[in-house]
Amino acid sequence: MSAGRLGCAVGIVLLTLTASVYYLLQLWPGQKTDHDATIFNIPEGASFTRVANELAVVGLIDSPLLFRLYAQLSRSDRRLLAGIYEVPRQQSAQELLALFSSGRVQQHAIRLPEGASLRTVMALLAEQEVLEHRTTGWQQLQYELDLDLPFTEGAFFPDTYFVPKGASDLSVLQRAHDALLVQLQSAWNSRGPDLAIETPAQALVLASIIEKESDAPEDRRQISQVFHLRLKKNMKLQTDPTVIYALGESFDGDIRRRDLRVDSPFNTYRYKGLPPTPIALPSRASIDAAVNPADGDFLYFVARGDGTSQFSRTLEEHNAAVRRYQLSKGGI
Repeated sequence: MSAGRLGCAVGIVLLTLTASVYYLLQLWPGQKTDHDATIFNIPEGASFTRVANELAVVGLIDSPLLFRLYAQLSRSDRRLLAGIYEVPRQQSAQELLALFSSGRVQQHAIRLPEGASLRTVMALLAEQEVLEHRTTGWQQLQYELDLDLPFTEGAFFPDTYFVPKGASDLSVLQRAHDALLVQLQSAWNSRGPDLAIETPAQALVLASIIEKESDAPEDRRQISQVFHLRLKKNMKLQTDPTVIYALGESFDGDIRRRDLRVDSPFNTYRYKGLPPTPIALPSRASIDAAVNPADGDFLYFVARGDGTSQFSRTLEEHNAAVRRYQLSKGGI
């Protein structure tokens, strides 16, 4: 190809790219999409790709790809705020991004995370500027709320709750407690036979331990089996998360042998049976696992380090697993 033709080709390419960028940044974003006024929900933690795809599904944009490209080039893809938005009719991509970045939501998303302690939940709520802060502290929740459980720790269902600005922190907690009761009763009604627990409250305590013991959904029912069998045999549960809970703010990230001797009813290395209360907010999956343990006769398990657990029937097998997965990596 001659130099003249090459230069012409390069010029055409540059012109095409320039025109494309101009269309993407200047023309397309302002084009109105023919849609009615509607409500659109951006969930907490949703990716921009997911939001773009859902906008296309409900007809608010015509091209998820152009929407993502425009948002990336205009640096507005990281500014979306979770919540439920009232979207006026015939909005352009530019107007939608401005709306979703404004925080002018119909309702605000308040997330109570799975596995969180009550102290953590209260700290998260205290940071929410959209809430009216009426509680006098986690120690007083039993008196401030209509709780139908003998404890406050673990008495709230982890989920995202949408609330209007000005809602109270107590109203969020009451909704979370009511949701927990529904989930717990539903699971209890479908519980398996021959359990080592007798009440829904005990199921919730066990579920909170299962929640903290494993991130692997496929292991939770087997972990439940281990705990049920230990309870039936009157063995100590010997589960680290209860020790960590007993240590409280003094826990520095590592469990040492001396920690296993801490004198607390939550220390399941010292005391038999379940702790007096849950130690965290359990998910529905952990609640289901607590009342529907897997089949098996395992008495021990140890974390492999990849989120899953190694199960053993005998102490000899367990000690070998501990040496393989824990002691070789510097554990206790």
